[in-house]
Amino acid sequence: MKSNKTEKIKTINEKTLIAALDIGKKVHYGYFRTPKNKDIKPFPIYNTGQSFKKFWKKLCRFKEKYMLDEVVIGFESTGPYAEPISNYLRKKPVKLVQVNPMHTKRIKELTGNSPNKTDKKDPRVIADVISLGHSLTVVMPEGTAAQLRRLTHARERAIDHRTAMTNQLQQLIFVIFPELVSIIKPSTKTGMYLIKNFPDPERIASIGIESLSDIIRQVSRGRFGIDRAEALYNAAKESVGITEGKEGILLETNHLVSNIETENRYIKSLEEQMIVYLDQIPYSHSILSVKGALIFLK
Repeated sequence: MKSNKTEKIKTINEKTLIAALDIGKKVHYGYFRTPKNKDIKPFPIYNTGQSFKKFWKKLCRFKEKYMLDEVVIGFESTGPYAEPISNYLRKKPVKLVQVNPMHTKRIKELTGNSPNKTDKKDPRVIADVISLGHSLTVVMPEGTAAQLRRLTHARERAIDHRTAMTNQLQQLIFVIFPELVSIIKPSTKTGMYLIKNFPDPERIASIGIESLSDIIRQVSRGRFGIDRAEALYNAAKESVGITEGKEGILLETNHLVSNIETENRYIKSLEEQMIVYLDQIPYSHSILSVKGALIFLK
């Protein structure tokens, strides 16, 4: 497995070609510069294999023309739009680096360059940052490490999605049964069960204190008992939640609960796969022995 440690590129020697990429969703803009400031105008690179090949041929011709030995290709730290071309270039004899967007912004301000995000002068600014030594090597995991990174990112997105749905659910419950959110959190297993099966105060009140107490004790595995049941029952009988238009809200809460349950199953399956790949990494057993270790994986 390759090292995941990034290293700062401190020097660009007199035989190094600097290639900068201004990454975009549909089109990138490339730029070449020699150590003696011989360069070409920024040019478009499209997210296709054919365009990538043209870019590579153009780079090779430029390198041969000025008799350069090394190639450093850099771009701003960005999202998924840089991944296809990075994957293409990692197989080439080049050094891939990334620069901090804050550095390019400061260079723009100092040189009077346009701050417009779509300005085609951006690759020149990125080349300036690389020349000054403010860039880091690009770490591209392979094999097990790559799979683990993808699973981790998927888990992070799923958790964010679940959190958004849970917040939305809590807002809706507050409208029809505001007292519930202060007695039992809707995001807990017990709260979710009650919302799914007894989503409004009338249904809570209809089952009686004893039945409600048994349900809460069983679902919470003894964490909540008669005191919590009495508080919820009394609040349900005197709830100030709305009644007009409530059916529409109940339809939405039922939909959200179903989606949250689906997301929970998906997150669990991701974590199971993460453990499978972690088992293939040396010293992973030490990591997995820590409670909640998956939370800290990036």
